Amino acid sequence: MSAGASATPSPAKPRPAGAGGLLSGGVWAIQALSIDGHEETLPSQARGWIALHDDGTASGSYGCTPFHAQAEVTATHLTLGKEVTPLPAPSRSPAPPSDGPGPCHPEDIAADPTLADFEKKVKAAFSGELSLSTKHTPGYSRELHVKNQQGHDIQLAQARRADFFQIRWQLVDTTFYDEHGPEFTAGDQMYFDFHDNGQVSGKLGCNDFTAEATFTGTHLYFDDAELTTQHTCSDKVMKEEASVLATLKKSLNYSYWAEPETLSMSLNEDLAFPAREHGFSLRGIPRR
Repeated sequence: MSAGASATPSPAKPRPAGAGGLLSGGVWAIQALSIDGHEETLPSQARGWIALHDDGTASGSYGCTPFHAQAEVTATHLTLGKEVTPLPAPSRSPAPPSDGPGPCHPEDIAADPTLADFEKKVKAAFSGELSLSTKHTPGYSRELHVKNQQGHDIQLAQARRADFFQIRWQLVDTTFYDEHGPEFTAGDQMYFDFHDNGQVSGKLGCNDFTAEATFTGTHLYFDDAELTTQHTCSDKVMKEEASVLATLKKSLNYSYWAEPETLSMSLNEDLAFPAREHGFSLRGIPRR
């Protein structure tokens, strides 16, 4: 299951209007941090994010170190209160990075002054009463800005929308850095249905499959992927199915990005710059 951004369903509560309501849905990644108009450099290994929960708390990461705190949100403001009991860590872990450093962890802070300084600034930016606003430039993702009274401005982008688990995600092709391979032959017969109980089911071209899917903030990894039917299809479809299944079995630590407005999604093994990352691109289609 998830650490921090839990997929466990909770009793529905009315969300506020405006930017606060937008922030209350899904998972939001830190895209930029500015202090008094000066944009700070984001360390390549830092993965900051925040998610609000129906129990009046927020979870997230300052970059490497997770947090869980009381939270109050209105249409235009967010206030993070005292830290509360940390959310339980996932019962399983992804495979270590195959190439490159990968995202940072809390234990990395002591030995890296750059990461420590960045986290200190993010934590300060989340302190006090925070104003919320949005910015939408045609052709770009909607931005959500979180500002405090000391001149800190955190720019957020939505990595997972509130209705993520109601969408069917068709695998389109493989990716390598910014290049795309040919589209899968099976078309809409190769897809993932993510469920809010930590499971994923679907079809890999010819056969049905199931797996465990663990979400940790802006990361996702699979365990126990297996086929649940034994049909035979064309050689090309069967080869693509075997390749995707073998990749899922590696339990790679994917950085995921489900673009809210275009219903596109990327899964890239998170190696951290300057490594070149492999992954998949997906598109949202209706569930049947």
